[in-house]
Amino acid sequence: MAFVYLLTLGFFYVASTLELPPRFVLDLGKPPQQRWEGALDLILSKHPFEESFLPVFQEHNKSLFNHLGPSDFKSLGEAVTKHFPETAGELQGIASNFGRHGYEVSFQYLSAWLYFHELAHSDIVGEMETRECTGIVAENQDGHIVQLANMDQSPLAARNLTLRVQVIGAAGTFLFEGVDWYTLLSTGVSRAVKRGVASVQENWRTTEVRQLKDVMADIQSGVISQMLVFRRAFESSQIRSFEDFVANVSSTRLAAPFYIVAGGTEASQGVAIARNLHGSDRTDWMPKDDFFLCQCNTDRWLPDDVQDPRRTAAETLLQRLGRREASNMGLFAVVSAYPVHNPHTAYTAVMSATTGELHAYVREASCPVDPYASVVLDRRYCLEPKAHNDRVIF
Repeated sequence: MAFVYLLTLGFFYVASTLELPPRFVLDLGKPPQQRWEGALDLILSKHPFEESFLPVFQEHNKSLFNHLGPSDFKSLGEAVTKHFPETAGELQGIASNFGRHGYEVSFQYLSAWLYFHELAHSDIVGEMETRECTGIVAENQDGHIVQLANMDQSPLAARNLTLRVQVIGAAGTFLFEGVDWYTLLSTGVSRAVKRGVASVQENWRTTEVRQLKDVMADIQSGVISQMLVFRRAFESSQIRSFEDFVANVSSTRLAAPFYIVAGGTEASQGVAIARNLHGSDRTDWMPKDDFFLCQCNTDRWLPDDVQDPRRTAAETLLQRLGRREASNMGLFAVVSAYPVHNPHTAYTAVMSATTGELHAYVREASCPVDPYASVVLDRRYCLEPKAHNDRVIF
C-alpha cells in the first residue's frame, strides 16, 4: 500500500510532466500472429503515425537501416524465422496490423528492428543522437528494494510509442510486466519485473565497434536479440529466484554488449552487470554498507565523462537524500532531476520485484532555465554557461 501511496503523491507533484502509456495484455495462449492484435490501435489512438512511428523510422533509417541492403533484410528475416519461429509469427502479425492501417511495415524491416541494438554496434551506423539510460536500485529503511529506470532516446516522437505490457501464460496465469517504446518493433521489453524474481533494465554499453559481417554471422547462428533476453528469462519456468535470473542473463550469448541493472526481493539484492558477448566484464553488487547502486552508460570503474555527468548527478542526489529519504517518491525525484531527466528521457519505470508492481510514465522534455541550478553543470542540452571550467561542479 505504501508503494502505491507514495507513487500517487509523486504523480500529482509532477503531473504536468507525466503521461500514462497505454496498457496491453499479451496472451501467450493465442497463436503468435494474433497476440499483438489491438496493440497498434492503442498507440495510434493517442499518437497518429505521423507523430509516432514515422519520425522514429525516418531518423533510424537515416542513421542505420538505410545502410543495410536487400540481402541483409532477407537474411535477418530468415534468421528470425529459423531460430525464433514464435517471434517471427508475432512480428508477422504486427506487420499485418500496420498493413490494415494502410502503412507498409514489412516483417523483414521489423526483423531488423528486433536486432536494432546489435546492428547499431556495427561499423555501418551513422550519427546517432543519444545512447543513454539511467538505472538505480535502492533499498529503503524497511529493506524494500525498488528500481527506477529512465529510458533516454531520440527522436522525441519515440516516447509516443511507449507501451506497457502485461504478459499472461497459456493457462491464463500472470507471468510478468514490462514497458518500452521498442515493443511493437521487436516484441520485447527493456524494462520488466516478475514478482518474486527480479526487476530489470538494459542500458546501452559502448565497447568496440563490430564489423557488420560478424554481427550478421552471430544473428544467423541464432544469437538472441537483447530485446528478448529478459522476456525469455521471465517466461521460463526454470528461473524461480533472483540468483537464477542473474546467472541466466549474465551468461546468455549476445551479439552486442550492454549493461544489465537488476533488483531482487532481499536486502542488498541490487546488481549492475557490464555484459560482453559471452559473459560479464564486471558485476557490481549493491554495497552492504550502502543503500543504492547506479548505472548509466559508462563502465562503473571509470569516472563520468564531464560532458555526461548523469551518474555523478544521481549518486550525489542519493547521497544527499540518504537511506531515510529513499522512499519511492524520493527516488522518483532523483530520476526526475536534471540532467538525470533530460530532453531525451522518453519514459520512467518504477519497479519492485517484491510486489511485482510496475509504474510507467512517459516524460516531457526537461531543461532548466538556469543550468547552474542543477546538481551538476551539464552543457549538452541547455544554454551554454558563460566562462566556467569544464569540470563537474557540486
